[in-house]
Amino acid sequence: MRQKSDKRTKRQERYMKFSEDHIQFLDDIRGTIRDMIDIELDRRGVSPDGNPHPENPPPDPKGREPSEAKTEEPNDRPCRTLWKRIVSLFTVCL
Repeated sequence: MRQKSDKRTKRQERYMKFSEDHIQFLDDIRGTIRDMIDIELDRRGVSPDGNPHPENPPPDPKGREPSEAKTEEPNDRPCRTLWKRIVSLFTVCL
């Protein structure tokens, strides 16, 4: 059998060059978009790291109580989620 050499073929080189060019193009676009966003934020007087809506702060991170207690059985509640209803349709036949 013929062993493959470690050298890249012309086709592989062409594909590698295309991939590198494509990645460079995407990096350039990302930089351009980031510059456009920074210009717009400067125009509006908003810092990039700050809260864009100081009059409407984010909610407290304490979280919410789950709607269904872990001790309750899923069938005990009359108002189940859509996912549980779908699962029950398939598991009833088992």
